[in-house]
Amino acid sequence: MRVALVAVGLSSLVAPKMALSRLASRSVAMRSFSSGPLALGWPQHRRERRSGTRLGWLSGGALSAGFVLHSMSTAASEETATAPVAEKRPHKVWFGAPLEGAAGADAQKGEQAMTDRKFIVDPYYWLRDDERKNEEVLAHLHKENDFAVAKTKHLEELRKTLYEEMRSHIKETDASAGYDSGPFTYYTRTVEGLGYAIHCRRPRGAALETSEEVILDENEVSKQNTKSSQTNVGDVEESPNHTMLAYTVDESGYETYDLKFKTLGPDAKEIDEVVPEVDSGVEWGKDESTIFYTKMDDQHRPYQLWRHTMGTPASEDELLYTEEDDLFWMGIGKTLDNNFLVLETASKETAEVHVLNLNEKKGKLSVVAPRRFGVLYDVDHRDGNFYIVTNDENNKNFKLSVAPATAPGPENWKPLLDAKGDTVFGNGADVSPGARMLGSLTCFKDFIAVSGRYDGYRRVWVIEMEDGAKGDGSGGARLARECHEVQFADTAATPYIGSNAEFDTDKIRVGYTSMVAPSSTFDYTPKTRKLELVKEKEVPNYDPSLYATEVLQATAHDGQKIPVTIMYRKDKYEEGKPMPLHLYGYGSYGASMDPSFSATRLSLLDRGVAYAIAHIRGGSEMGRAWYESMGKYLTKMNTFFDFISAAEHLVDLKLTTSDMMSMEGRSAGGLLMGAVLNMRPDLFKAAIAGVPFVDLMVTMCDASIPLTVGEWEEWGNPNDAKYYYYMRMYSPMDNVVPQHYPNVLATAGLHDPRVAYWEPAKWVQHLRDNNLGDSEILLKMDLEAGHFSASDRYKYLRELAFDHAFVLDKLGLAEK
Repeated sequence: MRVALVAVGLSSLVAPKMALSRLASRSVAMRSFSSGPLALGWPQHRRERRSGTRLGWLSGGALSAGFVLHSMSTAASEETATAPVAEKRPHKVWFGAPLEGAAGADAQKGEQAMTDRKFIVDPYYWLRDDERKNEEVLAHLHKENDFAVAKTKHLEELRKTLYEEMRSHIKETDASAGYDSGPFTYYTRTVEGLGYAIHCRRPRGAALETSEEVILDENEVSKQNTKSSQTNVGDVEESPNHTMLAYTVDESGYETYDLKFKTLGPDAKEIDEVVPEVDSGVEWGKDESTIFYTKMDDQHRPYQLWRHTMGTPASEDELLYTEEDDLFWMGIGKTLDNNFLVLETASKETAEVHVLNLNEKKGKLSVVAPRRFGVLYDVDHRDGNFYIVTNDENNKNFKLSVAPATAPGPENWKPLLDAKGDTVFGNGADVSPGARMLGSLTCFKDFIAVSGRYDGYRRVWVIEMEDGAKGDGSGGARLARECHEVQFADTAATPYIGSNAEFDTDKIRVGYTSMVAPSSTFDYTPKTRKLELVKEKEVPNYDPSLYATEVLQATAHDGQKIPVTIMYRKDKYEEGKPMPLHLYGYGSYGASMDPSFSATRLSLLDRGVAYAIAHIRGGSEMGRAWYESMGKYLTKMNTFFDFISAAEHLVDLKLTTSDMMSMEGRSAGGLLMGAVLNMRPDLFKAAIAGVPFVDLMVTMCDASIPLTVGEWEEWGNPNDAKYYYYMRMYSPMDNVVPQHYPNVLATAGLHDPRVAYWEPAKWVQHLRDNNLGDSEILLKMDLEAGHFSASDRYKYLRELAFDHAFVLDKLGLAEK
């Protein structure tokens, strides 16, 4: 199971084939030039990945084609265009204890809210419109779009060239490796000219060409959307007996889904049965008679678990659980043995797991271990025992325990022993940089697959269990025969657990990628320790021998070594001669930016631009302490100092110069961009800030804004004096000062529920107000999309071309 750890931000460690909750965070999804989870093509938990199925060449974005068409028809010429100026209407935003008589979100200021109330004057507060319908605000956003297009009109031909280049590296008609489930193999495929994925199945072992059944065509689903151009399919789940399909659809980009059903087989048809306004993830019960889903509150927090009985109206659905604590978000999954539904409710620091025995008709939830502050845990099940990954007893990097399913409380959590009597992953107390950290586990009949990290990289291990040994959960039985790591060709890469749908199997589906190696899917047999290649992602017009990658070590302000992964084209690099370089960073929620391949990055590399990832604190690349002890709360400044140190190191090595370097971050990575722009604007020529979380103070004091309360355990609560002063030191919006800023392209989506559109809209106004130079500060606002921008893959490529062209232009490479 991969529920609790997902909810605390270990996005780079999740294994697929689970209906998981959305992570309560600004997304770590990366955009145009990035590497990472979305560039890999394996399923991600829904708070971190795009909704719907994507193939490996997709990796984020922010502008839809509708924006381009609208703006090009109304924009002024490049020479006459002037930046929109929003009227200043001073508004006091108060911090501290609520006023007497306050109710609802106005009264929710936290237990330690200061009585000495303080305020910040926000001149652009009026740009906030929760309904997204205010005509004055929309008119201003249209003007921003017109200005952005006008100032980049000279790049039209370059954008077309880049778009065609990116298409040339994509096998447009392609199919995923798929996974076996019962009598079928399930997979997705794409067709040249069609913007969305097609979900299919075929009889197990049958040829693809002769026996395919289309079970869901997202292209047809998108045609039925009369609300907007955004169609995001969230979850697609076949029923246990393979006769029905459940899927969720968001038609606005706001990440509120409708749950729909259809029958499968020769007489497949849509079922006139819809459960409205649910979260994206769903799970079938023991059979096709029931399905479980979660609903969200007014702050877009998944907080209720419901059971729907097929053939009955949604109004008769049964409410099973309500999470009353606003710090806690909910997610569901199912054990691979099909015995338990698992409900995880967790904040960023505390988890509580409930299970429902699916073998009991109308079964009830029971808690595994009541929540204890600071204790995170995740569970999976096999042979009457729960296997538990937890940070309990000061095991910050997590340990593995086992307990009987009949008495799973923490008093019965015992270590798993191997044949020698040694514990298996029994110690997670070592927090030195690079120490082993556990992430998630998946239980099979005869073995357990474990993902985690060691020495800065992701790892996959397999625990082979004793034949036929069920054990009593006491830890006294030697249940594990041995544990070994799955060996791939390169340790400086990113292995992962792939799509696994069957409990009784002798193979594990795994995958592998690196900066230069497109993702490959393997079947791994633990008994023989052999990898069998199932599918290697085909990238047309790509020769990996032309490119090189290496890991550098920058020294931070406090002496910590900060890994920096760099990739470049060999024939564009000359030792001692600086080259253009694009530096990516994130550094929040414990999310690790692992090395992975991205075909869309080739257009930069082939023009002589090196691409680098700064593995800064706030992520978990070097272990959980890299995040918890050194990159959040009152140590958050380390994140920004680390990124600056990485950039300075690249300059010191003469790999680049400040006039040849651009940077990029998305969402919480946009906060990184904003902070670094204020601290070291001289260090970069240009910056891309995707859906940037930049209004830290104003957003984090307002409990009515989605995500705010849950994120008090990430940044701190600015209503508390302890955090107020520290957060104000780095809040991007509140530290813009008169100085020379580099070129900035900010992107946003009007319907984004995670980072509200008004944050970047206000931010660009502040930057222009204070910019002492003549650099361009642009805002692209997609008026139909949400956090993840265009859902159509071809529109998305045009968005990437826009962003690529902006960076190339500012680095002096627009003519290449």
